[in-house]
Amino acid sequence: MITNKQLTNTLVMLDGIIEEYKQESSNQKRDWRTYEQRLAERLKTAYKELKPLVKEAVQSLEIVQGETRGVKPKLTLEQKVLLVLLKHLFGKSNRDMAIMVVIFSWLTDIDISYKTVERLYSDDQVILALHNLHQLILKKKMLQKQTVAETPQDTL
Repeated sequence: MITNKQLTNTLVMLDGIIEEYKQESSNQKRDWRTYEQRLAERLKTAYKELKPLVKEAVQSLEIVQGETRGVKPKLTLEQKVLLVLLKHLFGKSNRDMAIMVVIFSWLTDIDISYKTVERLYSDDQVILALHNLHQLILKKKMLQKQTVAETPQDTL
């Protein structure tokens, strides 16, 4: 059991650590204009590199159609995988992401509910496509490491 005195002493000690950290850390201001420009460039680069990998991951799956009853899916498998990735990139909840998709549906003509986003996590095809995507990214990284290791070093 912890006494009030022990708790108070620990809190005082933590306050001292926080104050020491604040004094040692630098208070650099962020240049929001360049920060936003760099972020936009990084997102564009990520999209350019990720989109073909997602397409390859989805195309490498052989999907056997089973039950044909029920509502036809509104999203392709590629769109589902991209939606899961975007949701995690933006750090949004399922409902928030569904609202964002509804807003962008004015541009894309995609109309889904938050349940569609929630069902992505139990969709076997999405899980397999994400697994394939992970494997492709690992292979790409391994090839880059090998290429860097194989390049001859300049000697003087």
